[in-house]
Amino acid sequence: MTKPRPKRSRLVFFLSLSGILSIVIFFIEWIGSRESGSLALFADAGHIFTDVFAHLISLFALLIASKKPTTRYPFGFHRFEVLAALLNGFLLIGIAIFILYESYLRFSGTAQVEPDSMLAYAVIGFGINLVSAGLLVGVSKTSLNLKSAYLHVLSDLLGTLAVVLGALIIRFTGFKEVDHFLSVILGIFILKTSYGIVKESVEILIEADTSDFDKEHLLEHIKVLKGIEAVPQITVRKLTSGVFSVEIQILVNQGTDRDKIVLEIHKVLKGEFGVPFVSVEILSSSFKEKLEEISVRETEREFGHHGHSHGHAHDHH
Repeated sequence: MTKPRPKRSRLVFFLSLSGILSIVIFFIEWIGSRESGSLALFADAGHIFTDVFAHLISLFALLIASKKPTTRYPFGFHRFEVLAALLNGFLLIGIAIFILYESYLRFSGTAQVEPDSMLAYAVIGFGINLVSAGLLVGVSKTSLNLKSAYLHVLSDLLGTLAVVLGALIIRFTGFKEVDHFLSVILGIFILKTSYGIVKESVEILIEADTSDFDKEHLLEHIKVLKGIEAVPQITVRKLTSGVFSVEIQILVNQGTDRDKIVLEIHKVLKGEFGVPFVSVEILSSSFKEKLEEISVRETEREFGHHGHSHGHAHDHH
């Protein structure tokens, strides 16, 4: 159990270094966009800015994973990552809208782009992006967060390559409008990415049912355990990307060793599925029947009351 600590520190090191390089690229391309007048270079800088946030979120997730849950925060601090991602998403939507608006204004005006300056800054950004991708390519296979960061860097690489090609087209053909088209494409790409971030963050915060967790696969593992008659309910909560809380309700046969069953379920969920937060509720057949009776009575009372109200509403019409 002594290996996880150096492994985490190694991941933190590579992710931090890649994040620093992304910040350097952002400033280089931002300065380059000011000097060259290239909106495409500015849009690519905006795209890289999204990945600076992505690196920070991934880094935060790695560091926060070592913090133990407390009495006040029984599920730990994973949702801070989601809140940061939500803020990031809204910020990026604003950047994307600004880029698209600027593109619209430039389509109606005369393009003033310096291709040599644009090309020089884009090539520098592309070179640093290559180094950043090289840093993460190996460690990306060991962590979901690192894989996400690596994919972000790859998308940066493609974006910067598009700007390099755009600069070459302007340099040799004089077709400066290509800068507008590139900025629109990158703006739409940022908008699409940021919408996905906001959507996923909101779904996690309102605890929507998640498709990331294979309930059917879990059921297969649980039902084969000796003494389990049925699994009436499984509730999965997504705390953040790749981190889940599972509440499971099981029906057991009479004479079943309940402590042993609970222990086996914890072993399955924590050992095979990597779920850190597990809650098991055990029901007997007689207890389940009593619960169902209570549910039926509550439902009848609720719908009976509503039905009476709807009847009066109909009379008015």
